[in-house]
Amino acid sequence: MTSYQGNCHCGKVRFEVRLPSPLGTTFACQCGVCAKIGSRWIFPADDQVKITRGEDELVGYGSRGGEHCFCPVCGTAVLVKNHQTPSGETGVGVNARALLDVNPFELTVADLPVPGKEIPMPSPSPIEPPSNPQAKTYSGSCHCGAITLTVTTPPFPHTPVKEDNCSICQRNANTCIYPTTPQVLITGTENATEYLFGRKFTGHRFCARCGVQVYMHLHGPPKALVVKLPAEKQEMIRRNLEIVPVRVNVLDGVEWGEVKVERSDEGTGVWMVIEYPNTHLNRQNDQNQKTPESRV
Repeated sequence: MTSYQGNCHCGKVRFEVRLPSPLGTTFACQCGVCAKIGSRWIFPADDQVKITRGEDELVGYGSRGGEHCFCPVCGTAVLVKNHQTPSGETGVGVNARALLDVNPFELTVADLPVPGKEIPMPSPSPIEPPSNPQAKTYSGSCHCGAITLTVTTPPFPHTPVKEDNCSICQRNANTCIYPTTPQVLITGTENATEYLFGRKFTGHRFCARCGVQVYMHLHGPPKALVVKLPAEKQEMIRRNLEIVPVRVNVLDGVEWGEVKVERSDEGTGVWMVIEYPNTHLNRQNDQNQKTPESRV
């Protein structure tokens, strides 16, 4: 047997998995919630999975494909219960993205059949038609529809799409595009939980109900530090803070056959556990009293 340790990003939830052989293949389910989360499932036997910390803290979200369990602090999808397995039966799935010392870029991904037809989730009305005929407006949402968004951007493959395997992005399946604030309209921000860690420059925002990571909010360095920088660096920071990274998985109508992902394979050495007391959690309506509809 081969043993693996795993944890959510903040370390509130930890687990162990034992597999008959070294991990090589994971499974992607194309049902609505799995596709939006971007999980890469493995299906060990029930007695080969052990939650060693935080089992009672996991939040469950039920869908036709099973009960998805995620950390309420950092939003990491940890496991799914009663999910269809490759054999056609139901069982427990573990998100391989949350395993330590495993590079998701090196794993084979096989498709699972969709367990049932999903009910389409609501999306907001499109923002004004793009003035640039080369642009396209995409709608999207978390799975439960509590957070919705529209993004106006050049269609794929003319929009840069990036993915890396740093400790947070590999867990969140952060394959992202990078529009600016005027291009993005987000509703339901009061339903988002924001996860900050380290220098707290970037807030990772996910739905508190279904756990789907939707977008990031860039806070940047403290203002007291920025004002001491040369003018050109202040301007660079200002421009960077206009960017709103959005996960491609939450968008509808994406031309996946034309998406070209630029991967950065440099994060495998920093998959460390960040202790829960050192993390910072914000609910959007508590943090800054944003209205249900706002530009970020």
